[in-house]
Amino acid sequence: MFKQIKKIIEKILLAPNTSVEDYVNTLRNRGVNVGNNVSIISLPHTSSEPYLISIGDNTTISFEVAFITHDAATRVIRNLPDGNPETVIYGTIEIGSNCFIGARTTILPNVKIGNNSIIGACSLVNQDIPNNVVAAGNPCKVICSLDEYLKKHQKDFLYMVSLPYEEKKEYLTRLFKGNGRRTTK
Repeated sequence: MFKQIKKIIEKILLAPNTSVEDYVNTLRNRGVNVGNNVSIISLPHTSSEPYLISIGDNTTISFEVAFITHDAATRVIRNLPDGNPETVIYGTIEIGSNCFIGARTTILPNVKIGNNSIIGACSLVNQDIPNNVVAAGNPCKVICSLDEYLKKHQKDFLYMVSLPYEEKKEYLTRLFKGNGRRTTK
């Protein structure tokens, strides 16, 4: 019951207008090792062992990401006639520096995601992902190198991160003209 009350309080305190710093501080307070300049879109789900999670510098975590540091399926093993009631599986999750973890991704125990890697939305990361790659899927697999991604999308890049909201809105509205496709290059 205490955990349910805690979750309700967190939802109230961490409302939609919560800052990135508030999310980062909440994770640090729970025991997650969070690097510098980390951006978190919404508070991710962390399992009961947040101290087994580390997130490198300059990494972005999108919304509804789940970090699972245990395998609760061992409950089945514990209950077998010859099972040991103490059987558990735990593992660390390590996310390198300068990574992006897409929305609704689940990361399982004993996984390391390398530096400069991009994980696509809705991925199930159940194995290590090397440095400098784009990976996605269920299960998550390497799709291409970061260099290949850069070459493929060079023409799509827009350089406007620091634009104020209204200027960004005006620019994007004009650029896409309501049809979902860029009207100018």
